Order: sequence, then C-alpha cells, then structure tokens
Amino acid sequence: MLVSYRWLMDYLEEEIPVKEVINALRNLGLYGTIQKSIGANWDKIIIGEIKSIEKHPHSENLLICKVDVGEKLLNIVTGAKNVFVGAKVPVALPGVEILGEVIGIREFNGIKSEGMLCSEYELEFSEDKEGIMILPEDFKIGSTFDTYFGKGDFLIDVEVPSNRGDCLSYLGIAREISGYFGVPLKFEFKKAQEKDDISIKDFASCEVLDFDLCPRFTLRFIKDVKIGPSPLWLRWRLERVGLRSINNVVDITNFIMLETGQPLHAYDFDLLKGGKLIVRRAKEGEKIVLINGEEKILDNDILVIADAERAVGIGGIMGGKDTEINDNTKNVLLEAAYFSPVNIRRSARKLGIRTDASLRFERNVDIHRTADILDYAAEMIRLVAGGDIAKDKIDINKGLPSLTKVFLRPERVNKILGTNLKEDEIVRILSKIGFDIKSRNPVLEIEVPSYRQDIKEEIDLIEEVARFYGYNNIPSVPLQKGHIVDPPLTEEIIERRIRETLPSLGLYEAINYSFMSVKDLEKAGILNTEPFNLFIQISNPLSEENSVLRTSLLPSLLNVAQVNSNRQQKDVFVYEIGKVFYKGKDEYIEEKHLGILMTGEAYKDPWSVPYEIRKVDFYDLKGIVETIFERIWKEEPTFKKSNFEFMHPSKQSYIAFRDEIVGFMGEVNPWITQNLDIRERVYFAEINLDKLNFESPKPKYKPLPIYPGIRRDLALIIPEDMPVENVEKDILETSGELLKWLRIFDLYQGEKIEKGYKSITFSLFFLAEDHTLEDKEVDEIINKVLIKLSEKGVYLRQK
Repeated sequence: MLVSYRWLMDYLEEEIPVKEVINALRNLGLYGTIQKSIGANWDKIIIGEIKSIEKHPHSENLLICKVDVGEKLLNIVTGAKNVFVGAKVPVALPGVEILGEVIGIREFNGIKSEGMLCSEYELEFSEDKEGIMILPEDFKIGSTFDTYFGKGDFLIDVEVPSNRGDCLSYLGIAREISGYFGVPLKFEFKKAQEKDDISIKDFASCEVLDFDLCPRFTLRFIKDVKIGPSPLWLRWRLERVGLRSINNVVDITNFIMLETGQPLHAYDFDLLKGGKLIVRRAKEGEKIVLINGEEKILDNDILVIADAERAVGIGGIMGGKDTEINDNTKNVLLEAAYFSPVNIRRSARKLGIRTDASLRFERNVDIHRTADILDYAAEMIRLVAGGDIAKDKIDINKGLPSLTKVFLRPERVNKILGTNLKEDEIVRILSKIGFDIKSRNPVLEIEVPSYRQDIKEEIDLIEEVARFYGYNNIPSVPLQKGHIVDPPLTEEIIERRIRETLPSLGLYEAINYSFMSVKDLEKAGILNTEPFNLFIQISNPLSEENSVLRTSLLPSLLNVAQVNSNRQQKDVFVYEIGKVFYKGKDEYIEEKHLGILMTGEAYKDPWSVPYEIRKVDFYDLKGIVETIFERIWKEEPTFKKSNFEFMHPSKQSYIAFRDEIVGFMGEVNPWITQNLDIRERVYFAEINLDKLNFESPKPKYKPLPIYPGIRRDLALIIPEDMPVENVEKDILETSGELLKWLRIFDLYQGEKIEKGYKSITFSLFFLAEDHTLEDKEVDEIINKVLIKLSEKGVYLRQK
C-alpha cells in the first residue's frame, strides 16, 4: 500500500520523524520503504496573486503577468492559458530549484521574467502538467507553500501481510504507529447531519436475497448534490498515492476507503430502475458493463447489486456504468456493505478483475463499523458537494457477530517469549493498541477490537505483546542442553530411507503439483481403470489444467519424461513421493504413494563400465523395487500377474508384500508413450506407502555359517497360465529350513517346449548350520519337491 507520510501524520497528535516511522513499521512486521521524497523546496515557493495580465507584444502564445508576492510586484512571463486576474498561484523566485533546474531571470523576446508560475507537476504535487496550479482564495500572499501543505512529503510503500486487512488503511497503520510510540490517535467519525423533512423511506428501498454472501448492507440517500471538481486538499491526498481525481462525490468514497479500509459505492439514484437495490446472485449468463467499460458475463456464483431490471454492480468488486456518478447527478444513493471474503476472492479471480475494493473485502473489513463509516462518508459528501442527507438509513443484517474474546495467561507469555513481563505491563501493552481487558482473575479475559479479525487465539495475543514490547528488547538466552526431541514418525523414517536409497541407485527426485486435468489422466491411459478414474473435481479451479486431484503419480511423471524428451534429454530416471486422491464409497480417500519412472539408456559412459551400453528394461525396475523392500522392510516382495490396459500386456505385475497388493509395476503401454512423443520404452512402478507404514524389525546378530552348502538348479516345465509364485511357494514349503534361498535365472519358450507350457529354471541353495550337508540329503528334498509339483502338472525338463 502506498502511503503519504504527511497524510498519515494527520491522524496522530504528534508528528514523528519519517525515519522513525519507517523503523517502527519494520519492527512491527509492516515492512516500509520510502519510495519517493517530494516537496523539498516547498518552503521556498511563495504564494502570489496575479494583479494584471497582458499579451506578449512579440509572441501570441505568451502572457505577461504582474504578480504580487507580498514584498514586491514581479513581472512573470507564462504560456499557461488558465491564469486570470485575482488568481492565487505558487511562484518560484530566481535561485529556486525546480525538477533539477535552477530558476533565473530570463528574457522572452525582449521581456524579462523574474520567476516562474508553477504547475502541480513542477511542484511534485500531482501528475497534472496542464496549466498553472490555482490555489484557494484564502491563501495569504507572501506566505510559503509549505505553510499549507507541510514541509514536503514522503511516499512510503508498506507491505501489508495478508492477514492484516485493517492495515490497508491510514487508520490501521496510524493505530500501529500510535501504539508503538505511545502517541494518541487524532480521529473521530463525523456524524451525518440529517435533514428531518426528508426520509430515505420516501425514495429508496433494498432487499438482500443472499445473506451468506452479504451479511450486512447499508444505504444513505443524499438529495440535491452539486457534482464538481474536488477541493484541493482532497485531490492532494488521492493523487499523491496514485488515484485519479474524478469528481467530488467519487473522490470522497475513495478517500474514505483509503482512510478507514471500508470500500463504498455511490449510485446516481435517478438512473436506478424502480428506486430499489436487490442484493442477489447473478443469473447464469447475465451481462453487465462496468465503470471501466468492460462487459462481463456472469454466473450464479457471483454476487451482484441489481435494481428492478438489471445488475448495476458486482458486489464488492466494481460498479456498473449505467448508474455511475456523472456531471448531471443530483441525487446519490450511497452504499457501504460487508461481503464474504471467500466469494469476493473467487469472483475477482474468475472475472480477471482486481480492484482496491476487492483487495480490502478479500482481507476482511470491519462489519461492526459499516454503518458508522457510511454516516461519516455521507457527511463528507455533504461538506464537499452540498446536498441534504435524508434521515434514517437502511441497515439490513441478521445480527452482527459478537466480538472475539481470548484468554491470556501472563506466565504463558513469558514462557513463549523468554521475558519476565509483569501482568500490569502486559495489560498496558494490549490496552494501548485497542484491546479491552474484561477481567484479570485468574487469567486475562481480553475482548478483541472489531477491526482485528486476525486475532483468534492466545498465541496471537502473545505475538502482539512481542511486537509492541519490541523484539529487540527480548533477551537473548543460550540454548538449553538436554531437551528431549520427539522421535520422528514411522512414515518420516521410511520416506527418509527411500530418499537415501533411490539416489544411490541413480534416480532423481521430482516434485509435481497434486492438481491436473482430466486430459492428463486420459493421456496416461488410466481414465477407464478403477480407482484411477474416481477423480475428485475441484469446485473452483484456477484453470482447466488444474481442475482435478491426481489419482496416480503416473501422469505427473509421464509429463516429466515428455518434457525431457522434447528437450533431447532421453535418459530419465526419476521418483516422486506424493499424495493421490480418489473417491471411496462414502468418503474421499487420500494416500501417499511412491512413483518410479525409468526410460533411456542404463549406462551412458562406455569408458567407465566393463560392459556395453544398453537400454533400461523391466528387470532394472524390478531390481530397484526389490532393493527398496530389502533395505527398508528387510523382505523381498512377490510379484503377481496384473492386466492393466495402460501397461504392456506381457510386461507388468502387481507388487505384493506379505500377501497384500501394495502396488504395480511394468512397462507403460507403447501406444501411450508414442502419443506423448516419447520414443523410448518407459518403465513405471507405483507403491502405496500407507500400506507399508511400519518399520522392519531390528536386525539381530547371526554368526556366519561354518559348513559348506550345496547348490542345485532345476529346469521345470510349467503350464503357461500357472503363476510362477505358486511353484516357488511349493518349493519353499517342501524344502523346509535347509533351503536358504531360491532364485529364478532363466525363462524359455520355444520349439523344444510343448505348446501351452514354459520352461523356468530355478537355482536352489541348501545349507545346514550344524553339519556338512551330503548329496543324498539334498537329493531326498529334490525328489519330494518334484513329487509335490507333479501333482500340479509341473515336471522336470528332460532336454
């Protein structure tokens, strides 16, 4: 927020140097910087009066003015056309610097000019370069410009936190400065001077149809106003901070908004149809032309202010062009309201409009002060534009919320801040910034002022004590030793180990948004598969690309591969730990998953490896999955047949752990990767970490075996449709404790194998811990295994 230092000082009983104000703002969390210094020469600019005007004898575009500056009459040549006899004007005498140029006595075609008449732009008063600045008639000749406008000004850029809507106003910032320096505020709301013989009920009426979006709506009626330019003091304040002066009525609404933080809107009452305002939701497809000339098409989520026939404004954002204040306006209907911050934020984003009003409504305005500010604004309009304020006002609400009360424990303040503040000192700090202490036994019961809607809990009050006691005054205390730190959660330990393991295997971590579009699910081929098609729609998305929550990590990681492929980076080895979301029967389900994607060449530098470069394949991915389980859960997973359409028909499987499906893996179906212009084969695994949210038992010491083992290889003929894991299970159960490990190292289907069967070669390793195994012991086990398997149609391969 851009703040005029000179204007800010109007609200304090004492003037505080600007550097101290900047320091205070920074200490209070409202970071302020001086954007511009203006008016350093105002004490040298003299107020003069034009006594006579003559045409320049040798130039049609110049005038010769006799100007009385108090001590003498000056001859000044000017090209301005707005000067007139009797005008009070600012005069720069010779020797004064204006915009970097020193004024001297100059000749214009033989006529000497003993100074310069200044425009508002030349005095850095505003951006108006047209004509000389005309001053009020009551300004004293010979006095200096700073007598009326202060010794220059500073424009301060204040960074207002998003939860401090009250500081989007001069009063809010002045309250902060007042509390910091202990300087009393100097402000009170003016009361409306009503005309007893005029009642608003005889002219206007109002109806609110949606109190959820507009909890309070107030109106005042002002009759017979005179629209015209704003007085100099009003223009000075608005244009100084970047607002364009429009007319006296509109300028007052902007002035009050900057001063109090409450946006207002003025309607030309005679342009309203039926003399009635209706606060309602817009009709689907309803159109409105706004004050800025833009036409907007509305929907049912947007709140409008309407008359009997059409929408005349978008509530809390911008008024309509059809009823704006203009040069012919006679009667004004003035509005002050409280609108739902959430709806204002959504509507402004949807319409692509951000205004000073919407910014303040988004961050909450003071609903308790709405009517007081309306009265104040009506009185200010009466003072600058004339007119009669009708008695009574329309104030529609369903009751105002009670003021927040928070209990504060003084000992808690000191424990959190590391201070030794006494209760009386805490009370003094909070009282001077507007908090009302209701009781003090046994804890402080504190009523929060209505404008401080950011204060909800005890910790918020503790922060206020810290801010105004001064962070610099809080003593530095050495860290205490021996504090007990809560152990990390199991899921944190698992994620940490995953992040240690996968980079050591050559994978990089990716972080993606949880939002995506339905098209992303469709491009990944998972839109027809449960639960991936049970996506959750976002009710008010930022864009179509972020309209649903992801149901799998596959679309996000495929996008990573696609982006890299488009940039000629074809070797992509990434993983992601993130949330997925989908609809259950009666609830929304949120799970944490691990996704792994690999594509490209397994080895890039032929000089650093003893074997040739090859493409990554299914078994590279399978090895990584097995490594994760072995290192974290100390057990290998098993793999079961799956049939996902988005995976390669013969290169996919479920990942199972302790007889529960915990994920899937395989090659992404080539038609999907081709549609994404990824020319390499892509391998992907996704594991549900929520199902694995437990730690493996701590390893125990076991001595190395001292007896030799025996290895046997079995080439078995297995029916093609029989899961290999069934064969593995039978081998393990039949072999007993002597079988230490079982591996598959060959799969063959060809001419020598009967159709409908496959050959799988297993490697078995036997070991006894108390004696040296003999061949006959292993032969007996192998025979039992073969007999067991033959019962299921599995037999030993003979050739």
